[in-house]
Amino acid sequence: MKKKLALITALLLVAGSFAGCGGNSNQNSSETDSNGRIKIDWMSQNDSPVDADSPVIAMLEEKFNVDLNFIYLDRNQEDELLNIRIAGGEIPDVMRRSDTSYRNFINQGILSEIPEDLIKEIAPTVYECTTRYGGENLWDVAKEDGKLYGMPLLNDNGRYHAVTIWRDDWLSNVGIDKVPETLEEAEEAFYKFVNEDPDGNGQKDTYALSTNGITAVLNAYGGQPLSNPHKLYWTERDGEIIADAVLPEMKDALTKLNQWYQDGLIDPEFITGENKGQHFASTVVFWNGRIGFSMPGMAYHVSPPFIEGSTGSVNWSSFHQMQGEDASYTWGVPLTGPTGKRGADHWGVFAGDYFVMGKNVETGSDKMKKILEINETLNSDFDTFILARNGRKDIDYIDDGAYTPKIEAKERQALGLNANGIVYMTNNLEFIERGEIPAQREFSEKYGNIVEDYSTKVWGGLPSDATYKSVVEQSIQENYYAFITGARPVSEFDQFVEELYAAGLEQLTKEANEWYDARYGA
Repeated sequence: MKKKLALITALLLVAGSFAGCGGNSNQNSSETDSNGRIKIDWMSQNDSPVDADSPVIAMLEEKFNVDLNFIYLDRNQEDELLNIRIAGGEIPDVMRRSDTSYRNFINQGILSEIPEDLIKEIAPTVYECTTRYGGENLWDVAKEDGKLYGMPLLNDNGRYHAVTIWRDDWLSNVGIDKVPETLEEAEEAFYKFVNEDPDGNGQKDTYALSTNGITAVLNAYGGQPLSNPHKLYWTERDGEIIADAVLPEMKDALTKLNQWYQDGLIDPEFITGENKGQHFASTVVFWNGRIGFSMPGMAYHVSPPFIEGSTGSVNWSSFHQMQGEDASYTWGVPLTGPTGKRGADHWGVFAGDYFVMGKNVETGSDKMKKILEINETLNSDFDTFILARNGRKDIDYIDDGAYTPKIEAKERQALGLNANGIVYMTNNLEFIERGEIPAQREFSEKYGNIVEDYSTKVWGGLPSDATYKSVVEQSIQENYYAFITGARPVSEFDQFVEELYAAGLEQLTKEANEWYDARYGA
């Protein structure tokens, strides 16, 4: 790992020096192809490679008079591979970057400035929708030293919070006819799930909850100290930004979880996670009948099929494949804790991602204008949006008002549809809503729009992240797990907080408050 980190650091240094020398930053491309079309090297979401012969991409290329070259980098190694590419002088024209990467790339001279006035001129719909849905000051938040190097990316799903699921057949089998809403009600069900053979197989082989259920319990005490995956979350208390992991009420939460672990309510394998190496929101241990409660993801991660022929979400379809059609789960609400607190994680409509252009796209150039034109059309012309997101009517999707796919996910990705193509910069959230099944929206509103927003208040990178963040996050996860299992007594929680501050959280907290005040302070 040390050698790997050293290699990445070296490559970044090379990239930084290369970017600053004023030379050609993209040695293997010219502005136009043999047909006079503008060539654009586009790095999409990288779910899988885009087929160079995709008929949908060909239609979009014809419409915009461009030549799109999609860059595929394995998502498990995306940052490392991108850094290697940049070090070799091959900077993608279009990328999506998180706030930390965005700021680093600006400082290294890798990105091109995108003038705000140019966006207003060529992409007025993008500008207006970003302001309307993301907030009045979002464009200022995106700036570095008063200049824009990226356009904020919005996420419609981020307005909804994580959703709890329950084995309602288990609830019925143990004599409970109401889906629990409070921690006290959940506790009663949890003990019955473990002790009263809810699956009826005559064996004591079931548990109440695992990793994601633990997160739901922590939420009921007022914080988000273990997100999915485990990140450092920040909350606001009395005008100050503080890490959720050190909130005093987390000691009470850990005391309760430790009691449940000792009583056998928590899956002893929870440390390895619920997804078992699959997508983060896939609760494999719920599918296989090991636990009866979870909060694996957002509404669309746990929803049923809404139209004929659909298999529903991955959790829904996988659960029924493994447990059979007689088994069932239902959706609940985030649990209310002992002091009346109730909340769940939101990603937020804006979570710190940006649509950026590499420095080879010169500011104000025809290529920059063309990229802005593409984004504007995708946000202002619904038919083009549907083509790029869903493909061809009656071939790739059914024209049933819900634009139901006729092809599998891998085929969609190969065609360059949705985020694997050019539409991940869709800040017109009205288009997103128009392009989905109405019942899905109703489901999200019913189960994912109930409680307080627990999204982190500091989503951007901090100056000392590289030095301290991974150390602090690892300490939070290891110690929280140790408190839950009893490997470390919960009575040492205050000592743990002191250790965490000494390990770098003190400096990160100082910077988090400075970051927040600079963007949202009075």
